[in-house]
Amino acid sequence: MKDNCNLVDVFLRENKELDLTIKMILSRRKSISGQSLVDDVMNPMIAAIYKKIDALVNAPALSISEAKLFIGELSVFARYNSTFLLRASETVRPFCPEFSHELFRNFLEEGGDREKLPAHYVLFTGALIDDLDFRVNGWVPKARATLILTSLIDVLSWSHCPSTILGMYYATEAVATPETFQLKAITNRLGELLNKGKNENLLSLDYYYKLHLDCNDQAATSGTAVEQGHQDGIARFIKDADKFGFLQPQVMDGFLQMLIPFVEQWDELVRMVNASRRSSHQLLQ
Repeated sequence: MKDNCNLVDVFLRENKELDLTIKMILSRRKSISGQSLVDDVMNPMIAAIYKKIDALVNAPALSISEAKLFIGELSVFARYNSTFLLRASETVRPFCPEFSHELFRNFLEEGGDREKLPAHYVLFTGALIDDLDFRVNGWVPKARATLILTSLIDVLSWSHCPSTILGMYYATEAVATPETFQLKAITNRLGELLNKGKNENLLSLDYYYKLHLDCNDQAATSGTAVEQGHQDGIARFIKDADKFGFLQPQVMDGFLQMLIPFVEQWDELVRMVNASRRSSHQLLQ
């Protein structure tokens, strides 16, 4: 992969029919069902791209400093996620209170609900300290793409276009599951390198990951894991876009506006790791 080539662009070049469909949707020359947009366009893109990311990261081969770089950079978005969710919920409320409610429900889980659990960022950062003695609180981004990602979602959560917010939040929630699995693989690697074990041996992190990914966890709803539940909750507004008044071209645009920065963050971190290996320069002193 060339250094300046985003994995989304690579995927679309390799899947020309899908690329054409997206271009026709964006240019308002074609409209497909919301169900098809989710199941045949958005979800396959994410599945294929994150499979490639998994291979490029190659968590079992990471060093301590490399693993810490990935974890620290990924923690930055999590730090501000609940703030952006609350803002987006307030932004779309006049247009679609139902969608606003879904975002607010997500905010309460991510930002903390005093009747249930602390903020997920608090759980995660505390788990890193408990299990790996690794503090990411106050982490200053090293990758330009991390700054771009947080900057773009900051702007998009204020968008005057509810359809754009819908698309961007579907991307955010749809990548959450593969990103969390990837993060788990990286923290497992760090645990092994530090002789602390992995999975159930990392008690606090294991709790955090099961909370998000396990369909049998007490936080799951009707057998649906928390992250999948958020994705499904937002997908219904795309599938029933006509009922709620959302516009497909803007939904697709918002999806790409958010998906590409998420993927670019992984792209850049992989490039940083590879450059460090070539120069034998330690990433973190």
